[in-house]
Amino acid sequence: MSISRSTHRLMPFWAALPGALALSAGFPVAAVAQDEQPVCEDDQARIVGVVIDAGTDNPLAGAHVSVRASDWGSLTTDNGRFLLCEIGAGNHVVTVERLGYVTLESWIEADASGDPVALHMQPDPILLEGLEVITDRFERRRRAVATTVRAFDQEDLASSGYWSAADFVDRQTGVMTTPCGINRCVYYRGRVVNPRVYLDEFPLIGGWSHLETIPTSELYMIEVYRRGTHIRAYTHNFMKRAARVRLAPMMIWQ
Repeated sequence: MSISRSTHRLMPFWAALPGALALSAGFPVAAVAQDEQPVCEDDQARIVGVVIDAGTDNPLAGAHVSVRASDWGSLTTDNGRFLLCEIGAGNHVVTVERLGYVTLESWIEADASGDPVALHMQPDPILLEGLEVITDRFERRRRAVATTVRAFDQEDLASSGYWSAADFVDRQTGVMTTPCGINRCVYYRGRVVNPRVYLDEFPLIGGWSHLETIPTSELYMIEVYRRGTHIRAYTHNFMKRAARVRLAPMMIWQ
């Protein structure tokens, strides 16, 4: 794969970016809670910047930014921003990935100055069109189900700051959980219910406990049906394949 060197330095006022720049973590660890975001030491080498759609100049949330030959990565926030610490000074190959866009690789120098860079991602028109088709089909499926449904996309997941899918559902959707043996169950209409959990349209035997092992960074979408008694999660890889073949989602019977 060719390496792009077309990064651009931003204007000086970016040096005062707030603490909510982005969430640094060891890949595949996506992020930590907003009030626990890491802060680079004053003299620590870092890479700071923003990921931008090259076609629209809009910031891209939920893009994964990582350093080659390093365990460190970051998901961009809803403002497209990211921060990488503990990567060592010098030039690094930085990889940016987001579903629907061509993977970008750029040489970027890490130093203690924190001068931000702008990384422009080129859209993949065919894949984006496919994603639009299947997300519309998923939305129609949700509308056809006679129960309460909440859906969250990759931008919701990236900006939440929660590491696992279970943490996200537990704290972002209003689902009330309770210990249930070695698992967790949810309260529904005065009853304790063991939730049915699916990943990429396949049922997970471990249910809620399996959700605890799935990083939000790996997910494109989560659907929460009937106040958490039925949960469906979809990975980036699944959605990429689905977009290319124009997948028709399976019907859901409640």
